[in-house]
Amino acid sequence: MKERFLILISSVTAFKVVLLSSVFFMSFIIPFTLFSPTFAVSPSFDESLISDKEIINQKSDFIQTYGNASTHLGSDYANILAVNYVSDGKTLNTTFWLASNSGNASVFSQNDKSIRYGMLIAIVTLPENSGYNGANYDFFVEAKDGKWSEYLYQLSSTGSRALVYSKENYTLPFGGSTIGPGHVNLRLDLDAIHSPSNYGLSFYTAESFKSNEVRDFTNWIAVPPETINIMTDPKDSVMRQGEEQLVPAEFKTPLSDNVTSIIFDNDPSYSFDGLNVTAERVHPPLFRVQVSPQTPVGVYDIPILASMSIQTTSSNLPMFNDTVTGDSDPEFQISKEYPTNGYITSKANLTITVLPPLTVSETFIGFWGIWGDAIGLIVAGAVGSLATFLVDHLKSKENKNKNAC
Repeated sequence: MKERFLILISSVTAFKVVLLSSVFFMSFIIPFTLFSPTFAVSPSFDESLISDKEIINQKSDFIQTYGNASTHLGSDYANILAVNYVSDGKTLNTTFWLASNSGNASVFSQNDKSIRYGMLIAIVTLPENSGYNGANYDFFVEAKDGKWSEYLYQLSSTGSRALVYSKENYTLPFGGSTIGPGHVNLRLDLDAIHSPSNYGLSFYTAESFKSNEVRDFTNWIAVPPETINIMTDPKDSVMRQGEEQLVPAEFKTPLSDNVTSIIFDNDPSYSFDGLNVTAERVHPPLFRVQVSPQTPVGVYDIPILASMSIQTTSSNLPMFNDTVTGDSDPEFQISKEYPTNGYITSKANLTITVLPPLTVSETFIGFWGIWGDAIGLIVAGAVGSLATFLVDHLKSKENKNKNAC
């Protein structure tokens, strides 16, 4: 009886140990399963603006993508003046500002005519030549016969496109919050394009009448708006009062490292308290830094406004046709007119630390740190040569004395 009781106690104890071990193990596992995020979120950013200076084609320069020129095309409803864009990390909200402020919405309900407002999306992690001339997605709303539809397509360099989702033939009244005099709003669910951390955008309009079509594009821009990182060689740019140096630098962003212009607060050079900085070369960047003997000691953050080019394709893409019909997607033909370049313009700081001139002892220490080993070797070699000469001279003299005897 006593042995059975001990066995029972041992079994209960073992069960408690197993139970406690399981609870301890689950306390580590649960936070990484049930409560951990399982979806990606794109970075959020404040509202930004593409001004009319960044629009590739104004009203007189619409790109003819289909058919021939027509008096029915190139209206103010398709002429982009500016675009606002902002994201909370889940949704990309954009506002097209158009040349027409008219309240007449008849252009959206004419027979044989359609108008489209959209954006091309280039994913940074995909190869440069992927998609249609670098565009990996095409998101747009389109009006035909007064009916609005919304589409998102994934684009391939093989000349095909895949429909991600669509919302067809819904009512979109003119004069509301989505579309009205001089504006159109688009909302893209970023989860539908896998919530990229970095991507490029080109906004466009397309206006068609029968078999003719024109489009108006913006340049490519970086999303989120990029901050340029400046890396100098050496990493810490330290100057002494009265010195002058050439400082090589590297400008980096996820979309580009090709610098096209550098200005200092709307000026080609920077000058303050005897500290002068000029851009000797733009690509790759090279700065000339001059520090006068009177420049106060301190750390100087020099404001720079730099532009960098974006290139979405580096060569002409081959034409792929359907192996059965021999036809290619019509959008692939239009893609030849897609913009393939744009610019990142962003502020950055070049940091220069100014120190006092070297003292005599610091100059000697610095000189000896650079040349001490070499001087030591030269002196050692000279001493060794002299010692060898003296030994040989003494031996020669000793031999002469012996011969004289």
